[in-house]
Amino acid sequence: MAIFPQGLTNIDKRCDNAGERAVLHQLKRCLSDDYMVWHNVPIGPKARQPDFVILSPRRGLLILEVKHWALGTLRSFSPDRVELQTERGLVMEAHPNAQARGYAFELNGVLESDPALLQDEDPFRGKSRVPYGWGSILSNIRRKQVEGLDFEAVFPASKTLLRDDLGDDVDPYEFEKRLWGMYAGWTPQALTLPQRDRVRWHLFPEIRVQQASLLEEGEASPALALPDLMQVMDLQQEQIARTMGEGHRVIHGSAGSGKTMILVFRVQQLAAAARPEQPILVLCFNRTLSQRIASILRQRGVDENLVVVRTFHGWCQDMVRAYQLDVPRHLEGDAYWQALVASVNRAVETGLVPGGQYMALMIDEAHDFEDTWLQMAARMVNPATHSLLVLYDDAQSIYQKHRRKFNFASVGIQAQGRTSILKLNYRNTAEVLALAMHCADSLLADKPETDDAMQTVRPASAGRRGPMPLLLETRNAQEEAELIAARIVKAAAEGRPLNDMAVLFRTRGPMDGVAKALKRKGIAVQAMQTHGATAFDWAAPSVKLITLHSAKGLEFPLVFIAGLDTMPFMNEPMDEEVRLLYVGMTRATHELVLSAAGTSAMVQRVKNSLEAVAHQFAHS
Repeated sequence: MAIFPQGLTNIDKRCDNAGERAVLHQLKRCLSDDYMVWHNVPIGPKARQPDFVILSPRRGLLILEVKHWALGTLRSFSPDRVELQTERGLVMEAHPNAQARGYAFELNGVLESDPALLQDEDPFRGKSRVPYGWGSILSNIRRKQVEGLDFEAVFPASKTLLRDDLGDDVDPYEFEKRLWGMYAGWTPQALTLPQRDRVRWHLFPEIRVQQASLLEEGEASPALALPDLMQVMDLQQEQIARTMGEGHRVIHGSAGSGKTMILVFRVQQLAAAARPEQPILVLCFNRTLSQRIASILRQRGVDENLVVVRTFHGWCQDMVRAYQLDVPRHLEGDAYWQALVASVNRAVETGLVPGGQYMALMIDEAHDFEDTWLQMAARMVNPATHSLLVLYDDAQSIYQKHRRKFNFASVGIQAQGRTSILKLNYRNTAEVLALAMHCADSLLADKPETDDAMQTVRPASAGRRGPMPLLLETRNAQEEAELIAARIVKAAAEGRPLNDMAVLFRTRGPMDGVAKALKRKGIAVQAMQTHGATAFDWAAPSVKLITLHSAKGLEFPLVFIAGLDTMPFMNEPMDEEVRLLYVGMTRATHELVLSAAGTSAMVQRVKNSLEAVAHQFAHS
């Protein structure tokens, strides 16, 4: 059976008439499992919405328009226009074949803008290697009805299916052949999986993994400035994103599996129905991640008045200001944040802060939320929509001092039967992920997969390869800083943009040494200030210096983790420090360099893991 990324049930609900449902049934019955079928979704740069889009790696791209017209309503027709008798009188509509042809030509033009999708042999050199076709289905007209009419001159059999073609007695292979006959006339060339995903990248902008830094402000890159690797949601991710109906939903996902990307997609889909008096709320723990999500949504044209993005504590401060809640002003640090949450929680429980304020609510980094926070958040969703999405990865839970026994039902999140699990890691190369997993192996043991329990998901590599991670061992912190700076200078000279590089630290203190070493070499730097107060100017080319805690949710092609010898920090448990290091390592999308100015249990752990991973890849 073909793949329907929107889900068959969802498509059936969205079908405008019995004709579209009959076509859906026939596509399901007759197409093999290498076909992908979308119904009435925006496609291409102009967001056209054909009735059906079919993509096959063997056959190419096909656009279908479905009309459930009764023959008696057709008053006149030409190759371009059809005149219909309706309750509103005579109406002129575009001929469905002309409509589908226009969509197909437009999409072919988009694909021909991509050099990686062009044919390199005559007679079609320079043309798209993706065959394309178009046609229409008149689902309420039978062949008998048009016998003797000059029907085929305007609705040619090669481009038009009728009601007879939708019956259960039609041989599936014969139905496929009818579709193949709608393609323009060159021999199909099977697409590789990367080519198939390049096609999806062009067709569906909303499923793209942004290629430039997701944190940069400003306009998107020009359409022709195409990257070598075009990353899109895989079909499982797309299906999860497109089939997410109302009700409470939970996604268990490993690092780099696309959780935040799905959240952004979901927000885009819901924003069209949001209102300022009933907006969408997005909550996360980390300030840098909240800035990142807000930036992505702005780049994608989502109105910030309709979608509120906050850290949990930032949202609590909003509630304090809006409802004039009392929080002792003399408190500082953790005592203040605890009092802030307690004040808002009391107000929610007493109704002073009303529940149901948001049309929908999304929680990223739910693994870092306390039980009380999750309870409060669940009460903020409008009961009419019941739209709550929770994303988490227990392996990245770096703020929970005591591991807790937990289930979602206990905090009011009812997601039984509406849970998805994402294991495939797309962010990291196989080498980076292997090292991170080897170091954190004891923390990544799979727990039983249940709808209701907080579980750890062990990531699986998507197979992308890169350089082996390195460990730089130096005599002191100054030598370490100079060595890191020298490597960054070398990377920049080789063409690596400064925005692609970050240095991560266990604490804020050692940043100054690295910052000074970089500045002496003429490298622009932005360093996180105390308590992560810095709002980075992501558009300004610079190397970012960030603590491991604040780096969660971010990613960079080249990541340095400095001061490995300072871990474990003070009296922190080794398991919690390993969890933090795992988060840091998985920020690197291509290259990872670790450094130490001394020795520690963590340095030895990393050295042992590096030896094991090097041996693994040497014999793979």
